[in-house]
Amino acid sequence: MSIGGVVRVLRLQTVLVAIHAFPTITSPSLRRAFSSIGFAQHDGADAQQQQQQLSVEDELFLERFKRRRNEAALKLESEKLQRPPSNSTYFQDPKNVITTILKGLLQPHAPLPYFGYEIMYQSSTEHWQDVLRKSVGAPIGTETELIYRALSRTMERGGHNQFGILVGLGTDHNVVATASLSERKLSIIENDDEVEEYYTIEFPWDTLDYYDGTAWLECRLRDKLSDELLCVLGWSLEKSSDGSWLIDGIDWQDFRERYRPGIGREEWERICG
Repeated sequence: MSIGGVVRVLRLQTVLVAIHAFPTITSPSLRRAFSSIGFAQHDGADAQQQQQQLSVEDELFLERFKRRRNEAALKLESEKLQRPPSNSTYFQDPKNVITTILKGLLQPHAPLPYFGYEIMYQSSTEHWQDVLRKSVGAPIGTETELIYRALSRTMERGGHNQFGILVGLGTDHNVVATASLSERKLSIIENDDEVEEYYTIEFPWDTLDYYDGTAWLECRLRDKLSDELLCVLGWSLEKSSDGSWLIDGIDWQDFRERYRPGIGREEWERICG
């Protein structure tokens, strides 16, 4: 035994003698502290022994896990690069921005939970982010992850929910129960399933660019089978400092019989036609 080992043994013996010699003076916490000195060396030795006992299968499993984790992280980053907000050439066309956001909301939990809501929220101006936050009753300073969750609960609720058409709940002719949505959410995350699109996106007019960093765009959602007009959305857009188009407002007009005449107003076609 080395000199250092002898010294440690003598110190441990002295501590143990002190504990037994003064049982009424030494506190339980102090006893635990003294006892841990003696077991520290044993714990270190046990940990080293357990590490040496890792089998080849365990090492391979850990290696596969790390590889899959890295692949998932790269896939997520690649997915984000293909969605707004972005100042890439493709997303300089506001129609591509709106189409990508709508398709992301149609399966909002792929490739990760709440991913579609994250894209929508991050593709919004501070003004529209504030509107979204207030719409779910979240106070100032709420973590964005909690806002995504609240948006999910609001937009995916069952019953009389006209905005469910955006998040995979189907049209008025094909309403999906909340339980079914939860099951499909898990299926999408685990199996990369795609929600079948039940509406088409139509842009009847070109983007109205005001050439001051703002624009306005109308899109129409039509039933994929019957071509019936379901909803009209007017998108107010604003360019960020890096040139990305961001949502600054959405005007929603619903033409489904269940929700007419919309929210507090008549639809445009009823006024103009």
